[in-house]
Amino acid sequence: MKINGKKAFVNKLLKALVISGAVVIAASNPFFGLKAIGAICKELKRKKWQNFRSGLYYLKYRGFIEVNQNPDGSYSVTTTGAGKNQARKYNLDDIAIKVPRKWDKHWRAAIFDIPAFKQKARMALLSKLKELNFIMLQKSIWVHPFECHNEVAVLAEAFGVENYVNYLTCSSVSSGKYLQDEFEKRNHIKLI
Repeated sequence: MKINGKKAFVNKLLKALVISGAVVIAASNPFFGLKAIGAICKELKRKKWQNFRSGLYYLKYRGFIEVNQNPDGSYSVTTTGAGKNQARKYNLDDIAIKVPRKWDKHWRAAIFDIPAFKQKARMALLSKLKELNFIMLQKSIWVHPFECHNEVAVLAEAFGVENYVNYLTCSSVSSGKYLQDEFEKRNHIKLI
């Protein structure tokens, strides 16, 4: 089994557990408690019991879920706070930068120096920064007018480049007028 396929399955399993809350798994049929979760039904049909069990073990080992045996022999599976945070990390399509009523006149900069062996992660990060309306100041410096520290941190961690990405808040940028004009033009909003 490929590592990426296993990781994708484990992430889907964790997300399904977060959505469902607590799940009871019968000892005789381990899929019983999860069959009601539409998000993972297809995966369960394709995966063997061993893959499912190793996925649960991995999530438990990482502290993302708690598994407790009930008196009737079934198991209760619940997600921990860390599990919920982990599931949020992989929901990158939902990341958005909140637009405040009034701009505080500060620029936020995502600065990175990502090594060549992480080129795919760098490209994924750049793609997401563009999608979030960051403006390139230099090849490895991308800026945004609104608070986005958490969003940048989640992206960096999700792509495995958190050690190479820094975040700055700047009250003055020499090309501030250009950045403001460019941001307003691209996003059809007035920074006030």
